[in-house]
Amino acid sequence: MMITASMAGHTADNAQQTPADTSRPVTQKPASEQAADTANPLPIYAPDFNPSPQAVEEPVVEPPKIASVYGSQNLKEYRIPFDDQYPSGPFERLDKNVFLFISKCGEVYFTRLNGELTLIKPGAPLTKFIPGNESSPDESSSKKVVYCKDLSGVKDSLLVGKSLYVAYTTWDDNQNGVRLAVTEYEVDLINSDVVFQREIYLSRPAIKEPILGHQVGGKLVLGENDNTLYLSIGDFSKPERVQDKTTSVGKVIRINLQQLNAEVHAVGFRSPSGGLYFDRESNELWLAEHGPRGGDEINLIKRGKNYGWPIVSYGTIYERDGMGGYYGNKFNSHEGYEKPAMTFLPSIGVGPVAKYPSTGRNDYWDNDLFVAGMANTTLLRIKKEGSALVYAEPVLQGYRIREIQIDQSGTFYLKTDHNQLLISD
Repeated sequence: MMITASMAGHTADNAQQTPADTSRPVTQKPASEQAADTANPLPIYAPDFNPSPQAVEEPVVEPPKIASVYGSQNLKEYRIPFDDQYPSGPFERLDKNVFLFISKCGEVYFTRLNGELTLIKPGAPLTKFIPGNESSPDESSSKKVVYCKDLSGVKDSLLVGKSLYVAYTTWDDNQNGVRLAVTEYEVDLINSDVVFQREIYLSRPAIKEPILGHQVGGKLVLGENDNTLYLSIGDFSKPERVQDKTTSVGKVIRINLQQLNAEVHAVGFRSPSGGLYFDRESNELWLAEHGPRGGDEINLIKRGKNYGWPIVSYGTIYERDGMGGYYGNKFNSHEGYEKPAMTFLPSIGVGPVAKYPSTGRNDYWDNDLFVAGMANTTLLRIKKEGSALVYAEPVLQGYRIREIQIDQSGTFYLKTDHNQLLISD
């Protein structure tokens, strides 16, 4: 407490015990009490002291930051100008200030960044034209392609030039079941539109309901050249189909975009819905996979290898009806199958994967992987040495990150499940 000159005078007067009216008797305290008063003085208030109120300082809000012990980057947070459902869809950068977002249910939004994200054009659904049949009055009609029940929907997109590849769940009317589809669209920047070009791939067989839509996979990445596309496919919550060679369930598929032929590249996956990344410098294909109860994985995918699901897992099973007894009781083990490069216990809800390029901005981060933990709302820097993943460092917390892109200058673009886009300085 500050003491003004007025208060100091009152303090001195009281200390000397000098009354203004000498006719009034003065009662002296015992020496012991006077000593106690001196040792523990009480605050003295002047009745005429009325200090002016002080201004309350607003707390300083620090911007979000990717913060490692080996450097940091500030982030700016932008609100995406539409509401998406969970699990939210992907985005693409069309140029420095124009972004294309695809919602979970397949609506396409063109946006511009100018201080804030604004819509260029309201969302329009992904469609294709189908020819009329014998009983149709039209020669052709437009059909929505995305099956968007529960946790099904759009799973990923990939922009290559003007071609936009989209992976999504679709309904097969003939087989009465769900498939994972990949379709190519052309991006029309002038009219802010996407135009159907061709169907690239359909998973097999059509899976009967009920399914778990968040376990269908659907991550896309270009491979060793621009004509090779990799696609991850999950088990649809039908683990007994994964090791079946007559299905594409629980597989990584390699697709030739020129000839549109496909082959199984690797097998044994539960829910490869986190991220898929191909490193052309090292010729490595990395996949982030949701394990069961525990056992989230980052895998280095090699051609012809079996990654064990549902026979083995470092995790254990969820207590769901009908989901028990299919491991072969090999919990906490990957013996006999390709082992993950990194495992997370407990599960972090492992999300997208991206590599930090050699930019000259931060040599300590060069070639490391950045991986999102969606369940624990944490971004991790994974130290990479050769093909080994050494440790995971938390560098950003509080965001459920659904998509990560890092450009060649080292700028981060992070999309969350809460309609946020974070861009680093």
